[in-house]
Amino acid sequence: MTELHPLLLVVAGHDPSGAGIDADRDAAQELPFEFAGVVTANTEQDAGGVRAIGARPARKWLLEAFAFVLGDVRAVKFGLLPGAEHVLAALDLVRALRERHGADFPVVVDPVLAASSGGRFLDADAVKTLKRELLPARVVLTPNLDELAELTARDPRELARALEPRLAAARDLCALGAAAVIAKGGHGGEDPVRDLVVRADGRYQWLLHPRVKGGKIRGSGCRYSTRLAARLGQGWTLETAAEEAARHVATRIAAGGTR
Repeated sequence: MTELHPLLLVVAGHDPSGAGIDADRDAAQELPFEFAGVVTANTEQDAGGVRAIGARPARKWLLEAFAFVLGDVRAVKFGLLPGAEHVLAALDLVRALRERHGADFPVVVDPVLAASSGGRFLDADAVKTLKRELLPARVVLTPNLDELAELTARDPRELARALEPRLAAARDLCALGAAAVIAKGGHGGEDPVRDLVVRADGRYQWLLHPRVKGGKIRGSGCRYSTRLAARLGQGWTLETAAEEAARHVATRIAAGGTR
């Protein structure tokens, strides 16, 4: 396999409204990577929520993703994994990538649990499998505060208004095996926004950035996690990559999603 640039592998769902893998591709456009996208599901969504999830067989998309393993892949980002079998397929891919490219190969997981407009993507069994099987693979997890609350059985209102519970929740996920947790603060009430980076060794840092008022965009979480994975694939530190990902998303929000 010959590439003009190193590969950024993104495994995610397709959302015709502009989130999912289209937002991932947009976030990676000007970066020095060839974008390798693998679709796990074709969703139907509108302002009223999720209408349908057309999940592809996990084995089918996994075989597509394995075709990139022998290439010059620098990082992988996972978005929508629409069921427990898809979470386990993601784990198989992570193991193959780490065996080929080294134990420190960057893996970013955006835990897409539900649509912002309403409706579930992952059922309870899939969420349990994500926590039990994929987190111990030393992934970097990028939940928003609602996702952080669900994954740790906490009250989202408490996480929105207070910082210490966010730290405790993120540490709980690190205790399950995550290499790091980046709890994005956009759903919180503070200004400036406080994103929290917590590492498995206990170190943590609050990253502050202004709350941006602008046009609404679809897929802000997708863009953030893809940007983060790309920067980690370039060798950036976790904190520096997180800061750049937040700046990128803020710029897109301020522009109202237009280029």
